[in-house]
Amino acid sequence: MFSSGSFQRPDRIVRFVFAAATVVFGGLGLALSSGRLLTAAAICGVVWTLWDVIWDRWLEPAGAWAFRAITEGVGEPPADRPTLDDTIRLLEHHLAGEASRHVRIQAALRLEEIYRTIRKDPARARDILSRALAWYPDAPELLARRAAVAGPDPS
Repeated sequence: MFSSGSFQRPDRIVRFVFAAATVVFGGLGLALSSGRLLTAAAICGVVWTLWDVIWDRWLEPAGAWAFRAITEGVGEPPADRPTLDDTIRLLEHHLAGEASRHVRIQAALRLEEIYRTIRKDPARARDILSRALAWYPDAPELLARRAAVAGPDPS
């Protein structure tokens, strides 16, 4: 028979109820030659078939949201924003990979800015900028950044 653990989740209980209703309505509809009971069996069968999608896509996420709203977000919120280290890894991956010219230039500019302003590592910032300038010496964005970082000409 069934173990008691099989029916402790709402999605399994509802699936069982619709399956049982499909069989019962179908059997009664055939035995009594009733179109209404056969229609009820068909409707229960369709809902039984679609139940997993309905549960996974709408009901379970809505229930989780409602629970968090009622309990005022008990627990740690999910880490949905990348950290600075995640951002640096992504930008360095863009530089090392086969990204397009535009992506590599923008990644170099963002990395240079992160190392210069946030990490306070001007040597690493200069290295990123010089590598990018070696790849794309005619890029106006890189030339403008080099001029801005170098500051005004003292002469």
